[in-house]
Amino acid sequence: MTLLAGESARKWFLRQVSELRVGGLRVLKEKALRTYRRLHLRELTNGIWAVPAVLLIRALRPIVLIRLGTLYSSRIGHFATDGAEQVARFQQQPPNTVDWFWLGPTSNSQWERMIRRNLPVHSWVKYLDWWNRALPGGSAHERPSSYTGSRDVEGLYERHDVKIPFLPVETDEALAWLRSKGWSDGEPFVCLLVRDAAYLANDPLQGDGTTAAYGRWSYHDYRDSDIDTYIPAIRWLAAQGVWVIRMGKLMAKPLPTGMDHVIDYAFDPGKSDLLDIWLFANCTGCVSTSSGPDGVSALYDRPMLNINALPLGFFLSWGRSIWVPKRLKWAATGRDLSVREYLVNSWMMATEYKAEGISIVDLSSEEITTAVQEFWQRCAETWQGELEDKMRQDEFWDICMAWPEYSRYHGWRHPESRAGAAWLRSLGRANDDSAR
Repeated sequence: MTLLAGESARKWFLRQVSELRVGGLRVLKEKALRTYRRLHLRELTNGIWAVPAVLLIRALRPIVLIRLGTLYSSRIGHFATDGAEQVARFQQQPPNTVDWFWLGPTSNSQWERMIRRNLPVHSWVKYLDWWNRALPGGSAHERPSSYTGSRDVEGLYERHDVKIPFLPVETDEALAWLRSKGWSDGEPFVCLLVRDAAYLANDPLQGDGTTAAYGRWSYHDYRDSDIDTYIPAIRWLAAQGVWVIRMGKLMAKPLPTGMDHVIDYAFDPGKSDLLDIWLFANCTGCVSTSSGPDGVSALYDRPMLNINALPLGFFLSWGRSIWVPKRLKWAATGRDLSVREYLVNSWMMATEYKAEGISIVDLSSEEITTAVQEFWQRCAETWQGELEDKMRQDEFWDICMAWPEYSRYHGWRHPESRAGAAWLRSLGRANDDSAR
């Protein structure tokens, strides 16, 4: 072991020397900066002023409570909802409480600008926060990044105005892009987001496009879907006069070309961080497989269809949402899981479903289209369901609220949150009764 460790250290040293010979001063600066960051030397250096400032902040606590914190900003789903939560809480904080925030690397520059316009965000707060946590006795001054795990269990978004407005120049830019695609003012448009593995493997904040980067996120594979299975639903929406904008920052496969009223934004050279946010916030509705960016639509109270979405236990109870999950079947019998069994098996990793003997089956194109039809007809207020649909929906909520984990993920409920009617019909009451 000693020999191996020594050999490894020797090879590492020789590699450093070789890289310095080739790269010269530039590589030396890069390595010095990387070491500086790893050793927290920046925080230690800033301690010269930050430590006295932290002590002053603590001394002022009887007069004013200053709290310090950050937001989970590297993933847009968390950044959007956590940011909106803090905007809501900022509106209701006591007059003798002051909150200061800092941000690390952010997943969307437009949302960062909007958060900075509504919260006191400053880079120097990072060092106050770091030293407050490093020195004993500072817990009262810690501002949690999120109280609810990016879920509005308290109805904060309903009680407070978290629909952060866009500047007129931002809206003008977004409208100009839409018009350039043939869209006319007033025409409905739906954002479609179908999750695949490309984003987490290639986004600079999450991966580097390598097999290893993909492997780090492969446990999420069960949430991916094939965009091709959505094409009949896309064509149906377009036939209703609805523009469909296929969203995504980095996606694996483009849509077929030549479809009327369809914009493959994910592969459009004009896509931008502004459009990423503006389109989700201003769409007529959002169809998504439940992936981070659609949280913006939920914040702005846009009607949503969460389809091929798992796990069921995390369904969007606080938003205007129809939830239609992938099929879960017992591998041994081929029987669909009941609603209760879906909830009990709300796993986060593909291997956990396999270990429980559960097969995950993507919805067919026909099932996707049926769900999209319900979604759009509800948006247009033309939906006509079966007589027993309300009874099935009430039973669904009774089962959900009896789930032991319900209060952990759910609280305030949006009156327009529901499970898809066709999905509930397909399970049947007898299936649920068998799991009692």
